[in-house]
Amino acid sequence: MKKSATLLLLLFFTSITFAQNNDIKKIEKIGKDLYEVTIYYENGNLMQHGFLSKNDKLHAQWESFDEDGSKRCVGFYNNGIKVGTWFYWNKNKGKKVTYENNKIVNVEELESTENKILKEQDLKSEN
Repeated sequence: MKKSATLLLLLFFTSITFAQNNDIKKIEKIGKDLYEVTIYYENGNLMQHGFLSKNDKLHAQWESFDEDGSKRCVGFYNNGIKVGTWFYWNKNKGKKVTYENNKIVNVEELESTENKILKEQDLKSEN
């Protein structure tokens, strides 16, 4: 029984590792100290988009998407630290989370109308 469980666990982690290696990544230098990062699912849909500093820290706006193309979250980093207002979506529900120095200071449920508007708009000017 232990051998079966160990084998299943090994197969599970191998499949996760394999799936992660099939993502398509694109990194472009923009400006002196900033890199734009775009990661796609195997099906060609956008998985993540954001920026890295020259020190490989997440920086500026980052967005994540589900495999079907639905927006999952959008927020801002300042040299690897979550700051400002982040928005998270799971199906038709949304949350607005405020961070200060990587710590959550406030969480709000989004009303359905506000949720739909925010999910569809570009938030680059938010922070």
